[in-house]
Order: sequence, then structure tokens, then C-alpha cells
Amino acid sequence: MDKTSKASNKTNGRFIILIIMLLIITAITAWAAIKSVSGINNNTTGMPVTDNINNTGTAPVSTPLSTDAATKTPGQVDMDKLGKEILSKVQFETELKELDKTVAEGLIEISGGSKLQLYMGNGNYSDELILITASNKENAEADQEAVTQYLKDIRKSFSAYIPEQAKKISDAFNMRSGCYVVVCVTSDIDTAKEIILAAFE
Repeated sequence: MDKTSKASNKTNGRFIILIIMLLIITAITAWAAIKSVSGINNNTTGMPVTDNINNTGTAPVSTPLSTDAATKTPGQVDMDKLGKEILSKVQFETELKELDKTVAEGLIEISGGSKLQLYMGNGNYSDELILITASNKENAEADQEAVTQYLKDIRKSFSAYIPEQAKKISDAFNMRSGCYVVVCVTSDIDTAKEIILAAFE
């Protein structure tokens, strides 16, 4: 009976240690990502939306990337519905899942009062979907600049070890319309563009 109890306690102890190790690894990974993003925030140049991320000369999305992309005042857009439609109809190389709010806001520093929905997949792929609903147009502009800086940072990271994934980031669809910002990183960019623009018509 004592031997069984000792074996059980030993197994439980190992399980607890394993859980603690996983939590530590997760915390370190999140901390590294936050430090990486915050380290480049000082490099913001106030560039217009058509910056180096998308201004490659070959990307088919230069018009919607303009800071004046949406000169009309759009009606309200259901961003939850738009997100579901994009995730179901656009081809991504990996399954995207919504990050916890705290983790997402640690990666992209948005304005107070803005709502951020960040969908990411396997770390070997750059596919992402970013949806932001700001409280006003000015905050949306600031949020889009923050997203553009974030894209530059992750593109630099992917360029070092998975160049083909970095190209998808360069061709990302990055649009602001009124209080909304939508960014989609995918090789199926034409489908994404069509769905997003239709939502803001």
C-alpha cells in the first residue's frame, strides 16, 4: 500500500513540475514577444499607411492602403461577423485562433477604448488576421500605425529564417475605414481583399 502511495505521489509531483515548466516557457515566450515589439516602437516615423510593408510596387492592394482609403463614412460593420467570414472563406496555411485580449494587446499597442481581435496560427506561418474597432477616426489612424509597425517587426523576424513567409507580410492587406482597421496576412490575398472591401461598401 505504501509503495503504491509513493508511486502515485511521485507521478503527481512530476505532473505538477511539468505544468510549472510549461507555464514558465509560455511566460518567457510572451515576455520576449512584448520586448521585441516594444523595442521597435521608438522607430515609428509617422509614415503614411502605404509604407514599406506594402509599398513593394507589386502588391495589388496599394489603393486601399492609402490613408484616404475610405473617404466616405462607413456604416457600422459587425467585426465579429466579418472575422468569421474571413476565417471561413479565405485560405490560410495554418488554422488561425483568436489570442487572449491581454496577449494581443501586449503584441500590438492600441489606443485606449479600441477593441483588438488578433488571430494567429502556428508560429512557422505568418498568416494573421487583425481586426480593430477604435472609438474614433483619430485613434483608428494611430492604431493602424501601430499595426504597420508590428508588421514590420514580424516581417524582419520571418526574413531571417522563413523568407517565403516574410513575403506574405509584405503583401498584407492593411485597410482603415473610419473607426475600423482590418489587416489580413495570407497568400489568398485576393479573396481576403474582396470580402473585406465588400463589408465596407
